[in-house]
Amino acid sequence: MGLLATLLILLASGEALPPLPAIAWGAVAGLSGVIGLGAFYAALSRGTMGLIAPLAALIGASLPAIVAIAGGEELGALRLGGIALGLLAVVLISLPGGERTAAERRAVRIDLAELPLVLISGLGFAGFYLFLDRAANEGGETWWPLLAVRGVGFCVIVGVVLLLLARDRGRTLRQRADTLFGLSRLRLAGVGLLSLAPPLLLAGAGDLGGNAFFVLANAEGALAVAVVLSSLYPVVTTVLAAIFLGERLRPLQFVGIGLAVLAVVLIGR
Repeated sequence: MGLLATLLILLASGEALPPLPAIAWGAVAGLSGVIGLGAFYAALSRGTMGLIAPLAALIGASLPAIVAIAGGEELGALRLGGIALGLLAVVLISLPGGERTAAERRAVRIDLAELPLVLISGLGFAGFYLFLDRAANEGGETWWPLLAVRGVGFCVIVGVVLLLLARDRGRTLRQRADTLFGLSRLRLAGVGLLSLAPPLLLAGAGDLGGNAFFVLANAEGALAVAVVLSSLYPVVTTVLAAIFLGERLRPLQFVGIGLAVLAVVLIGR
């Protein structure tokens, strides 16, 4: 749906076809983003979500900021301080704490063997930002690079799904699809596929909107600023969870929210 929506918006916008290098860098950004997401979800499936989120976010945000500043981006002292506070806020808001059960305590531990997933995830996210910035530098505007991102992501995901379906030849295709997509668990929970459509569409729209707004923000200002501000999403998620789900915020999370607000003020000056 994201690919189709991007194509429709592109056609409606009338955006001119950019040079081939811009589309190529957009495609590389899409590949990098899919690899980062794949490593991220692989880590989540192993129960290390308590540490993968802050570490991946820190790597994904700090590396492009460092590259941009080393490449000559001129930022004042206030903006540099805001960037540092923003990175610290992401970590504080995502750090585990208050775990009560053994399963919750296992979720915030990470084995050395799982560190590559953290690095791959963070580097994938960082590459996504850097390669989209390169696409912009090569003449890409907004929707053509994002179409390349979505196209490559769609092809990679379809390829992985087909590979997983073809791997287990001892069962029927329907049984393999049931295991891969968790269809039996959905049926047991009384959840129909049609009922999943609205949240999936909403999630896709949010993802596409986030990508588009990053491209627009990067076109208006420094890459380091756009990346760090884009990486403050854990703060918004935590606040929304407290408002709508009644989750209690820990002291460190309150500190992280305060630092995030201060970071936005400093960066915006």
